[in-house]
Order: sequence, then structure tokens, then C-alpha cells
Amino acid sequence: MRAMRKQPEKTARTKAEFTQAFWSLYATTPVDRITVAQICAKAGYHRGTFYLHFHDVYQVLEEVEAHLLADVSLCVERCMKQLTQDASKLARIAALKDVVLFYERNKDYLMVLLGPQGDPGFSLRLKDTCKPLWRRYVIGPETSGRSEQEIDLILEFTLAGSLAMISRWLQNPQGISAFELGHLVYDTAIQNIPR
Repeated sequence: MRAMRKQPEKTARTKAEFTQAFWSLYATTPVDRITVAQICAKAGYHRGTFYLHFHDVYQVLEEVEAHLLADVSLCVERCMKQLTQDASKLARIAALKDVVLFYERNKDYLMVLLGPQGDPGFSLRLKDTCKPLWRRYVIGPETSGRSEQEIDLILEFTLAGSLAMISRWLQNPQGISAFELGHLVYDTAIQNIPR
């Protein structure tokens, strides 16, 4: 039974090593130029071991993106739920600070994914992940008579602006704290959303 418990641990460790090798390449190389052979050489495994865990290079990217999007969704939902109890400006800024800190903890991945070498589809999936949460917790049930298309456009604008601000801050966070960034995102992207 002990050997059976070790197998999942070994599998997880091997996948993590392949993922880390992929990310060290993806930070400087477009995904379409990364080969399985390069990943295996960096990770120290044979190609056969790679194919036990992944179909191809793109699956490595897809799995990391899916995991990151799930974590973003949980983080944003947890923060936004707090706002149902206290929707004051200070509470909103504190919730945004928690989201910014999540981004900061995952900076290595997000800088690549949202950067010039990143997957353009990731930014779209990230916004689509956050839209229902922002719709529910930031805009709320009252929409000031706005159509669904208007609400979607407002959400697109505020999320794109917020993500751009956070991405830019991740590149050079000196001089502004996560709390101050949360305040700035609130003042520029959330404060004037029609509710």
C-alpha cells in the first residue's frame, strides 16, 4: 500500500518538473517553437516519460492555464463574496488588494501569459472567468436600465483596464503597494460602474 501512495506523488513531481521545464522555455520562446525534446532535456527525462503525462507541448500550457484560471476564479469569488457583507469603498479596495496579491504570488506565470510571448486566448479566458463574478458582485442585480450588451461592454472595459493595470504593475511594482494598486483599480475601473 505504501508503494501505491508513492506513485501519485512521483507522478505529480514528474509532471511538475515537466511544467517547470516548459515554463523556463516559454518565458523566452513562443509556444510554437518549443519542442518536446527541449522540455525533456531541461527536465532530465526521456520523451516516453513526457508522453505518459502529456499529449504534446500545448497540453502542458493548457493544463497550467486551466489550473491558474480555476485559482483566479476561487480567489475573485472569495473576495467578492466578502463584499456582500460590506460593500463600502474600503472593503472593495481590500478585496481588490487580495486579488492583486494573488496575481503577485502567480507573477511568474501571469507575466508570461499576459505578456507579448503569451497566449492571446488566455487573456480572453481570464476576462470570461471574471465577468460573471464582477457581474454578480460589482455591478449587482440592478443595472440602471442597461441592456445586456451594454453591461457586457462595461464589464469588458473595466476588466481589460484592471488586468492591464495589474500586468503593468507586476512588471515594475516599486513605489506602489498592492493595497495602493487596489485603490487605484477601484478609483479608475470600479467606482463609476453603474449599479
